[in-house]
Amino acid sequence: MNFIEKSRTCIGHDVINFTSRRFAIYAGGMNATSQESAADQERRGVTLDEMLPASARLGTLDVGGWTLGIATITPDGANRGNALLVPGFTSSRSTFFCVMQQLADAGYHVAAISQRGQPASTGPSDPAHYDLRTLGLDLVGVIDGLGWSEPVHLLGHSFGGLVATEAAIAHTERWTSLTLWNSGLQNMGADKGLAEGLAGLREHGPRALWVNDRLASGLDPDADVRGELNRVEQFYFDRMMTTNPAQLDAGLEHLATQVDRVDELRETGVRALVSHGDADDAWPTEQQRDDAERLGADYVVVPRAGHSAHQDNPDDSVAALTHFWG
Repeated sequence: MNFIEKSRTCIGHDVINFTSRRFAIYAGGMNATSQESAADQERRGVTLDEMLPASARLGTLDVGGWTLGIATITPDGANRGNALLVPGFTSSRSTFFCVMQQLADAGYHVAAISQRGQPASTGPSDPAHYDLRTLGLDLVGVIDGLGWSEPVHLLGHSFGGLVATEAAIAHTERWTSLTLWNSGLQNMGADKGLAEGLAGLREHGPRALWVNDRLASGLDPDADVRGELNRVEQFYFDRMMTTNPAQLDAGLEHLATQVDRVDELRETGVRALVSHGDADDAWPTEQQRDDAERLGADYVVVPRAGHSAHQDNPDDSVAALTHFWG
């Protein structure tokens, strides 16, 4: 498994047809691109943190005794709703910078956070304090800190989907919808190398995950030691190394052991969307589709996209989200 969440070059189908309410299908033709993808920007040497829109604001919130980094953006016109975006494993608030302006232009007040222990946030040194109940409660603390009294559109990317699911089940009344974004409602499976990753992390620290990812990608695992990383690689290295090891430890445990929560989530009645890139390499795509069917959720496959669909194909990702939220 690649442990570093980032954009990847993907070749998929053409555009998405939203004529079906619950299931989006591929249609012929090619979308006119209005937003350069994060993947393309990274090829030019632009890092995720440099993609923050000019009208967005960085800040912090005190939640659960810890400081959480947050980025917010407000629409120029009428507010169609509030949306909270929760990043995944080895990630941070900056993963969403590349789509925040488009979501605001569509009329949404958006907040992207770093979870406790992630870059721009603080967190405890004990993995036990990153249990899903506590992480889900952090999300409630964020919307309380923002003063959002109306129900919120909640999106969880990858590991963030496990946290968002917990929040939706435990605090149902706070959410108007839930989006599982390239995520699953159970563990990732024994074939993803999670146990090996956890053992390496506990013995050698976060750099073990970096080395694993570099080897899996066919890249030099020691380029950081020699100071030979380019600026985009350096961003990902720094992001990994400034993540609290306890957060990484707990995240790997959750990804490896999460039980199936479809029935619990369905019983809440929260409107749900399951969506992934057509080349997603984390949870099996057939498993995510099955989650949607069992949940009775909307289901969208984003073309030309991998595990970070919003970074690979921002136009169709934003179209999928605003269609569902609207």
